[in-house]
Amino acid sequence: MTARPPSPACGRTPSRAFAAASRVFLLCVCCVCASVRLAFAQCPDGTPPPCAVRPFRQSAPAPNSVAVMYLDNESRDSSDAYLADGLTEEITTKLSQVGRLAVTSNTTMRRYRGPGGLAPAELGRALRVAQLVSGSVRRAGHQIRVNVELLRARDGVSLWADTYDRTDADLLSIEAEVARAVATAIAGRLLPGEQAALAVRPTRNPEAYDHLLRGNFFLAQRTPATARRAIAEYQAATIEDAHFALAFGRIGLVYALFADWGWPFPGLSQDSLLTLGAAAADHGLQLDSQSADGWVARGLLRSFLYPASFDGVTAAFERAIALDSRSAEAHHLYGVMLFAMGREESAAAQFRRALDLDPQRAVTWDNFAWVHRYQRRPEEAARCADSGLAADPQAYYLYGDRANFRFTLGDTAGARADAEAAARTGPAEYPFYAGPMLAALQARQGDTAAAQPRLERVVAQLPDPAHPPYLVAYSLAVAWLRIGDRDRALSTLEGSRPQGLRLWFVTRDPGFDPIRETPRFRVLVEQSRPPWAER
Repeated sequence: MTARPPSPACGRTPSRAFAAASRVFLLCVCCVCASVRLAFAQCPDGTPPPCAVRPFRQSAPAPNSVAVMYLDNESRDSSDAYLADGLTEEITTKLSQVGRLAVTSNTTMRRYRGPGGLAPAELGRALRVAQLVSGSVRRAGHQIRVNVELLRARDGVSLWADTYDRTDADLLSIEAEVARAVATAIAGRLLPGEQAALAVRPTRNPEAYDHLLRGNFFLAQRTPATARRAIAEYQAATIEDAHFALAFGRIGLVYALFADWGWPFPGLSQDSLLTLGAAAADHGLQLDSQSADGWVARGLLRSFLYPASFDGVTAAFERAIALDSRSAEAHHLYGVMLFAMGREESAAAQFRRALDLDPQRAVTWDNFAWVHRYQRRPEEAARCADSGLAADPQAYYLYGDRANFRFTLGDTAGARADAEAAARTGPAEYPFYAGPMLAALQARQGDTAAAQPRLERVVAQLPDPAHPPYLVAYSLAVAWLRIGDRDRALSTLEGSRPQGLRLWFVTRDPGFDPIRETPRFRVLVEQSRPPWAER
């Protein structure tokens, strides 16, 4: 039901830095084979879910395959972690632009970061890659030392290594040089087009670029507080470089994610978020019409600016994918839009492509799960959620969603364990993945008297209780139904924002089957149904 983290599927962040701009409306989707229904019961390799626990390909790794391990932060200041992460992700992004290389995504590599990792041979087998890039970053004042090494995965033999002693004004040069050296070592002499792709710089201003990396670091943490910090860093980047198209695109995208997830942004209404986001995205595209990030931002924003028709959404995402066909995030978000529009087969193809590019995207496994739920197959939905949590055990939205699936299956103990996990791992200022489910569980156990005030306390935390964001409205309305209050469920849906296609999408959830034929609910469905949808 949304663009989840980053993102209420099957995870990376909007374009390069988002290891993750996305969620359930983004609540949805994946895979299509000869039969769409059959495909949803399969992993990308054709086997049944859960899938994250087994390799997707059984053949020997391709000789051109490589994974960039997250560089170690050896600086004395732990706040420099953003620098090591940023260098890692940008080197990966640059290598991905060399079409002759098969590069493992940053999303997948996050699972293998930190001390106590696998030996090269084990990691190579786990990732199905022939080469690994490892290294470290140390900053002292304005001086930076970057150590990088290319290893043959099967035995750990060093194929190439170098040390870069530069200033922090040389980050862009370091990234380009490392990517060029690694690509040449694997693929041989680079073609002119490949050399040109590696030489592209989003900005010439080192301070602006530093702010971009900081913004990416905060956004990847996927909480309302860190997303607000990300916007501040991207805005600082545009102050340093008024022509920094990528930073403007990221600003637009993060504002869109706030609107989509219903995250709180003190002092700003949803209309203000959309106005600011659209202005940033449009300005970024004026500066650089070839920015895939900018087109993704425009597409997502237009789905809110034109909630009844999604005018211009398809064209924006198709443009983004034409510019960057290897962006799992662009495919994922486009799939979410298509699913909301009722184009399930097309959406499934986009999500399958996202998984092909990045099989460990937890958010995409979550969307995969919601497609099963909408097809009234809760067992398969729960198994897909298992796969997503195997990929990212901190994906709080997946705990909340699996609790929903288990509740439907009658697994009260499992639903409670997941709801409590969602409460532990989720942002404190966004309690809507756990609170409504915990209230529903109290009602199921016969304590309706305690369930209702608990749900009221969740509602009271909304900035505008009468007009909850559509994903929050979904969670609350289903919970009101589960504790036996149909009137509150209906009034919650009637007041949700935005109306239009998102509300139509929400009303298709099986959780509303008990009121599906009631006059008030049928009015909601008809008022939000798009012209092209079947009745």
